[in-house]
Amino acid sequence: MRLRWVTVLAATMMVVSSLAAQDAGGYGPSGGRGGRGRGGGWGGHRMGDQGFDPSSMPSPEEIDGPPTPGTFKQLFALTDQQADAYCHGWDSLMAESKPQRDSARVARETMRSAFADHDREAAQQQAKVLQRLGKDLRQRNEAFDKSLAFLTKDQRKQYDDWKKDQKKAREEQRRDRFRGDGGEGPPGSS
Repeated sequence: MRLRWVTVLAATMMVVSSLAAQDAGGYGPSGGRGGRGRGGGWGGHRMGDQGFDPSSMPSPEEIDGPPTPGTFKQLFALTDQQADAYCHGWDSLMAESKPQRDSARVARETMRSAFADHDREAAQQQAKVLQRLGKDLRQRNEAFDKSLAFLTKDQRKQYDDWKKDQKKAREEQRRDRFRGDGGEGPPGSS
């Protein structure tokens, strides 16, 4: 299992470094070398010019959505009325965003498989899809968070602190994977 993740990590690093080093024949800048057919790649842009950044991939939490109503009620000591309001909003969010969340999960798994198979082009395609879906899900999740006006000031602070702690823990796990200190999966796969 460890060897597989070392291979995936190496493939990830190869993709990122090759994207940064590409010249004509890859994703050249628009204009002189851009466009398909004159040495440029699809769309006439280098991946780096389009903002490809592994850290811009959606986190599992962004794909899965906010905490379930039961978890949220427990974590932040909601009243029954608050719990009902959260549950209603959460149900609506999850129903409306289900196609995007399902597509993001499929894109993430397909990208992982492409990395494992050393298929750079397929991995790049799925990364683009995943980034686009992740941006949409991030916006929906943020709008949902803003709709939680029923939280008290203390509950809101606890929730914001909890989200920061979750993000910090996720970033530490990613760093540990890059260093090879443990964890399962390639960077961004948790």
